[in-house]
Amino acid sequence: MNTDLAAFLEHARSRGMDPGTIRMLLLSAGWKEKDVARALAEHALDLPVPAPPDAGGARDAFLYLTAFAAMYAAAISGLALLFGLLNRALPDPAFEARGAERWQLTAMRWQVATLLVAFPAFLVTSRLLLREMRAQQERAWSAVRRWLTYLTLFVASIALGGDFVTLLYYFLEGDISLRFMLKVAAVALVAGLAFTYYLRTVRMPARALASSRMHGAYAALAALLAVSTLVWGLAAVGSPGGERHRKLDARRVEHLQSITAAVDRITRGPHDERPTEGPAPLLRPLPATLEEVRAEALPDRPTIADPVTGEPYGYRVTGETTYELCATFDRAREEDDQVRWNHPAGRYCFAIDVLGPD
Repeated sequence: MNTDLAAFLEHARSRGMDPGTIRMLLLSAGWKEKDVARALAEHALDLPVPAPPDAGGARDAFLYLTAFAAMYAAAISGLALLFGLLNRALPDPAFEARGAERWQLTAMRWQVATLLVAFPAFLVTSRLLLREMRAQQERAWSAVRRWLTYLTLFVASIALGGDFVTLLYYFLEGDISLRFMLKVAAVALVAGLAFTYYLRTVRMPARALASSRMHGAYAALAALLAVSTLVWGLAAVGSPGGERHRKLDARRVEHLQSITAAVDRITRGPHDERPTEGPAPLLRPLPATLEEVRAEALPDRPTIADPVTGEPYGYRVTGETTYELCATFDRAREEDDQVRWNHPAGRYCFAIDVLGPD
């Protein structure tokens, strides 16, 4: 307690002044109601006034912010993952960009990882908050909970409204497809699920909210949606081992491309010094070995060995302007970009002509 305030209370009580008069004097002097009430209680009582059950504002704020943030992250990542899966399952030539599949898979892996973390975090924190609410029903009056609940209702209503506006717009444009309808349905389902659940929670009395069985029903439905999307997503992105083999094969192709570029510079000179019309003639014969290629390469020396086994790549001169580059690959490559570097699984040799097209 403030020392000046304590001295004043002691003096006022010694003069027989009643608590109501003391309170009026302090309030008229500018003291806050809360400080006056606390000071009067501390001066007259031996025990401090107990804190209410929901006084842990910081802890409640942490738990509710964690729960709602995890819910938002799970909903957004789940919808984005579902959109990517629908794009792969129902491709539309009007919207498919060349070479976009690899980037789609990368984005889907991020979405799977986010959903795997966010959704369990949402369930765990929500379960903890409901358990505490059953033990102390006053926690249902938390201001943080009410603010975040109404914020979620606002966001969900905006999502639902935008979803139906988009549906009507494309309907009037005559551009309705199965893929588009499924995306609209997914947004409506997720946003509608959140909207109806939180709308029901703000209307329930504390006792009914703490003991209601609707929490379990909504959690089961949300879990069904999340698990179904995750299973489909994991099947689409492939196993971690398969992705590692693909990246190792991509690294091997990069090595072979750098070797090819080095041989080209060695035998034909820098690009900016070549004639503008017709192929540049060979300035010198092809290097006999990969060690010779590495020794003479400028400005960068290529890697000439497999990144896993450490064995040198195969290199054999087959003609005055032709040679072979060989490597052992874990998986087959069949992509639309850089078609000349497609290869089967296992040992494969690329036939290179230094005077051929780049």
